[in-house]
Amino acid sequence: MHSHVDAHCHVDLLNDWQNAVNRLESREQFTLAVTTTPKAWRVEQEFARHCRYVRIGVGLHPQVLHERMAELPFLERAIGESRFVGEIGLDGSPMYRAGFPDQVKALRRVFSVCAEVKWRVLSLHSVRAVGPLLDLLEETNAHEGNVVIFHWFTGSATELARALSMGAMISVNADMLRTAKGRSHALVAGPERTLTESDAPFTRMHPLVDGIPSVEPAIRALADCWGVSVLVAANGVEQLARQYWQPNYRLYR
Repeated sequence: MHSHVDAHCHVDLLNDWQNAVNRLESREQFTLAVTTTPKAWRVEQEFARHCRYVRIGVGLHPQVLHERMAELPFLERAIGESRFVGEIGLDGSPMYRAGFPDQVKALRRVFSVCAEVKWRVLSLHSVRAVGPLLDLLEETNAHEGNVVIFHWFTGSATELARALSMGAMISVNADMLRTAKGRSHALVAGPERTLTESDAPFTRMHPLVDGIPSVEPAIRALADCWGVSVLVAANGVEQLARQYWQPNYRLYR
């Protein structure tokens, strides 16, 4: 029996999220439950502190940063307690462009902390901002000694090549893999650098089953993209995730 992997899911935005955490844990599904604010992380982390499969990422989403800048010091301190960090990143969409300089300043501080403490798993948001985000990773050396995962990567082929050359991975969902660009990215990244995600509740192709998002559509789409069986794709993603969900994952780096 293999375990599924959801490397980016907003569990706290689901109805009855506590029950969802318990169900995911009982199913032994490797799950990175990202948060949009560090205060939300504190609540979820306390609830899931005994979980082996459900990990809570401490985050500060770039789309809410302008409202939550005061929580940045809390995030910086919390990174010292949390091995999983996310959702963090940059958003260059027109709606958030006015606050982009503040996003860059905040992410530089967050990456600097990650570069100092190391051994963190980062789930990154990079909408219309892959280049600047890669620049910040290089500037701070945050990609050295940490696991960098670009969630729902939508950058160019050149940007993907640059990210992969820095050791980064991508996490893909079924909505992303419906596009030619998304499938191309998954092919280039390959089994060694690709995890599955649902990004629930923000995707159309990942329905809730018994109160939790199904990641199977992403597994099936990835298997089709790679030209392998669903079992082979699922096992490959599981083995990749298993390294980083273990407390001593640094031994695998």
